[in-house]
Amino acid sequence: MSIFPAISVIAQLALLPALLRLRSSESAGAREFSIACALSAIAMALLVAATSLHAPLVAMPGCVAMISAFCAILLGLLRLMAPSASICFCATLAFAAAAAGLLIDVGGQDSFGARMIVIAGCGAALLVVIGLPILDGRAKGKPAFRAGAIGLLTVAFTGLVHAVASAPETSLDLSASPTSLVFEFSLAFLQIFFLPALFLAVILTIENRVIAGLRTMLARDPLTGALSRRALIEDGERTIADCLAHHRPAAFLQLDLDYFKQINDHYGHACGDMALAHFVETVSAFLDGRGIFGRIGGEEFGIVLPDHTEEQAAAVAEAICRAVRDTPVGRAHQRIRLTVSIGIAAATPGDTIMDVMIRADLALYDSKADGRDRCSIAKHRQVDASARALAAAAAQLRQADVTHREQLRQTA
Repeated sequence: MSIFPAISVIAQLALLPALLRLRSSESAGAREFSIACALSAIAMALLVAATSLHAPLVAMPGCVAMISAFCAILLGLLRLMAPSASICFCATLAFAAAAAGLLIDVGGQDSFGARMIVIAGCGAALLVVIGLPILDGRAKGKPAFRAGAIGLLTVAFTGLVHAVASAPETSLDLSASPTSLVFEFSLAFLQIFFLPALFLAVILTIENRVIAGLRTMLARDPLTGALSRRALIEDGERTIADCLAHHRPAAFLQLDLDYFKQINDHYGHACGDMALAHFVETVSAFLDGRGIFGRIGGEEFGIVLPDHTEEQAAAVAEAICRAVRDTPVGRAHQRIRLTVSIGIAAATPGDTIMDVMIRADLALYDSKADGRDRCSIAKHRQVDASARALAAAAAQLRQADVTHREQLRQTA
């Protein structure tokens, strides 16, 4: 065996702290991959020592550690892609792959079978290392991806075991035949780069998941689960721009729970929070993914409806009013009837989402003035400086009211 695996050991030890740090993120598979990295480094070190010291007995615990490392890799991969995995299945597959890697050279180290398993192992290893971070999101809920990844890893590990336990010294001879060059490159890759590259791919995959989770958390209102104001505006801006660019209709609904301050004052802020969460659940169930639904602030919410004319948006708003009215919040002995007022505005060429929101906000005032629990369509008028100033002042007043209520809640 070549001394090159010593480079692999150093690389794995350098990656181990990063994997241990990812364990604190509680990502699925992070603990198993950390254990696998430590075990594989130990295994490679023992195998290097066995070759350098000409001590075959030292190679035996090295092989055991390598099999255990691959079992942990399989377990981590399965838990990365699915909520549960069988330890017995992983252990059996790891042992079978190791046995195949050790026995494949029955016909000699340069036999056709030995060369093919090394070359196939290198190809499978490259596919896993490159594909894992890229295809991670697509693998969820798709057994074919999991089966393919497990199969590729098994072939790669079989080639790795043969490369580090049975293969000769790696020496690239440029005058050799193309087949020999491919074999020697595959051998060198498995001995030196495969395991460090695999753990680096795992680190990138887990970090991508953590970042995606943080983005999702930032994009969601923590109390209700609706989109945050920023996410609503960003997603709504793209949606409205796309609709206008393709000459498709789009509309915006601005919703405001009626008498929410009285609910907080009479029933308490905990009940008010429950009312907000219940309202979001009711509206989300009604929309069923038809629009972009988010919380603007306090008891105000917004819905972007792509491919909806003003009349269609008005029909949706009326149905939302009925759904909220007919679905009180609370337990049987204390039911709180909720109602909502809605302002509706259709997007016109040249509009930004803020223009549409301002018109919808002005229409919402009409709904409030007409008695609440109803919807109003914005008048076709330009959003001038006075309208913007009015909307901004109203937003500041509502935000001040929300801040005041939060301060009262903290001092209570």
